[in-house]
Amino acid sequence: MPGPVEDFVRSARRTTALPDDPVAAFDELYLWQARALTRQALLLCGHRRVAERAVRWAFHQAWQHWPKVLAGGDPTRTVRATVYDYALSPWHQFHPRHRRPEVCRGSSADSAVLEAFLELPRSYRAALLLHYGLGLTLTETAAEAECSTEAAAGRIAHGRAALEESWPPLARSPRRRRGAVLAGTLRELAAAQPVRSVPAQLVRGGSARTTRLWTRASVGLTAAVAAATTFTLLTTQTGGSAPAQDRERVPRVTFAPAMFPGGPATGPGTGGTGAGIGTGTGARSTPTTGRDSAGSSVRAPAGGAGQAYLPQLRSTNTRGHLRDLR
Repeated sequence: MPGPVEDFVRSARRTTALPDDPVAAFDELYLWQARALTRQALLLCGHRRVAERAVRWAFHQAWQHWPKVLAGGDPTRTVRATVYDYALSPWHQFHPRHRRPEVCRGSSADSAVLEAFLELPRSYRAALLLHYGLGLTLTETAAEAECSTEAAAGRIAHGRAALEESWPPLARSPRRRRGAVLAGTLRELAAAQPVRSVPAQLVRGGSARTTRLWTRASVGLTAAVAAATTFTLLTTQTGGSAPAQDRERVPRVTFAPAMFPGGPATGPGTGGTGAGIGTGTGARSTPTTGRDSAGSSVRAPAGGAGQAYLPQLRSTNTRGHLRDLR
């Protein structure tokens, strides 16, 4: 019987084809990959709950797009990429409990290795785990990390150099054996971590429920936006749609007089149609005077109804007519 380290390494590649039935294929892939992916996610993020949620999220997404995942040719690679993206997400650092890694199961040396490994950049962690932990080649590591071969080689080299500085046992090892020492340490550390996984039926059921909830939420949000838009269109009256008579009733705000003295008027005493200012035609209007309730003299508007005066040039108690300024 192979040991846990051999099982961890064998999980990187699939030697047999999946069944033709979609449900059976998904269940077999889940049983084969769930525990190994949880251990890999635990090395990447340092928290057991985050690692378990990463695996559940990855398989939820895989089941929702299962035909597309099967058409891709390598379901293992697709699910593993989703797990790595979730485990390496920087948003987990904002949680107070996720700022420091959990205490791993093992000796103090294993804890020192995990702390030194978690101090590396996220891209270095993923490259080292794929190349040394799972035993992938440089080309396969570059394909998994979605980068060029030169970039993958640089991440591996810089990551191992940084790990040698923070973890003295690796630096004291012979240079030719440092890769083997790092690979054995990562594999043993991952295999020693106890993980748990829920049955595949619960994962498929949870994925279906999540899909239904998202669908209902999308439909409800769309209906709410449509109702709000319709209500706004029905209740809002724009300026271009107002009737002509309503627009005529709205008084215009202006500081100019409505009519000038001597202009057209329909009141009595104007002589029909009046003449413009400065012309000699038309009847000349005469100002009339009266008294207010206090008994003071008040000049009445000249020219009858519809006439108005020009704005005063200076402050006076009585209004002056235009002819007084001639």
